[in-house]
Amino acid sequence: MNYRERSWFYMVFDFKSSVIPNIWTRVLVIMIFALGVTIAHGNNLPMSQPILGSIIPGIVLGLLLVFRTNTAYDRYWEGRKLIGLIAKNCCIMAKNIMVFVPENNSEDYSKKIYHIQLLIALFMAIKLQLRQEKVNEEIKSYISEIQYLQLSRTKNISLQITKWLATYFDELAKNNSINQLTLINWNKQIEEIYIYFGGCERIASTPIPKAYSIHLKHLLLIYCFATPFQFVAELSWWTIPVAGTISFALLGVEAIGLEIENPFGYDYNDLPLDNIATKMTEDIQELINSGSFNNSELWQGLVSLQQIT
Repeated sequence: MNYRERSWFYMVFDFKSSVIPNIWTRVLVIMIFALGVTIAHGNNLPMSQPILGSIIPGIVLGLLLVFRTNTAYDRYWEGRKLIGLIAKNCCIMAKNIMVFVPENNSEDYSKKIYHIQLLIALFMAIKLQLRQEKVNEEIKSYISEIQYLQLSRTKNISLQITKWLATYFDELAKNNSINQLTLINWNKQIEEIYIYFGGCERIASTPIPKAYSIHLKHLLLIYCFATPFQFVAELSWWTIPVAGTISFALLGVEAIGLEIENPFGYDYNDLPLDNIATKMTEDIQELINSGSFNNSELWQGLVSLQQIT
């Protein structure tokens, strides 16, 4: 989504993209608790306890939340960079195959196009693995039926696809279609794609330590439930919205960190993997539809001109 195209007020009321659906029940519970404290205070019970504000210093809780959010955003941004590098390398690899692999007949051309489409399948496979999903119809259109069945029984589908690509490169080298230096460089590019995928997998499979998350939740609850006791004497019934506002702010920041720490899912604020895949697929298909230089009219014209001269 391009946020610049949205008005300021539109974003204020864009509840779908916010964390409000995730935290409103917790905020409501704290406001109900504040209501109980206010009623008890109105009945002359000793509810006013300003000293509770010093139990957990606000600066300590703020630093913990900042660390939590920054850590989550670092994971989000690193995931975006790695996914971008994977898509870029797939496009570069497709361009290299399209331009530098010679075609002696239609079979060579068909095999070239097929393996270019395998790069699309590789990105789809990486996306599926990051989301812990099995092979589906999305990837089926870019591989053969036999390969689809093979991938259905394979745990690491992206590694299997890189093997098919490496086998094709080796075949090209044996047929002297590419030299050894090109073979080494292309294999290195495929290995880099898999290394970037490993970085994404590390983010997806290594959440923030559970003990840290639990401890932060404990501190947030203590702080939020202590809030009504601090303000009830001065604010009376205004204690309820004030407690709700404070809890909304603190619980919202914590929820944001929780939502973006694994950016490869289907949450509204996760990385747009499907859009990235669609854009990459369109770029590669455009490259394929433009025709290879070996079969282009320009190439045929140059050959005819050489024959005439």
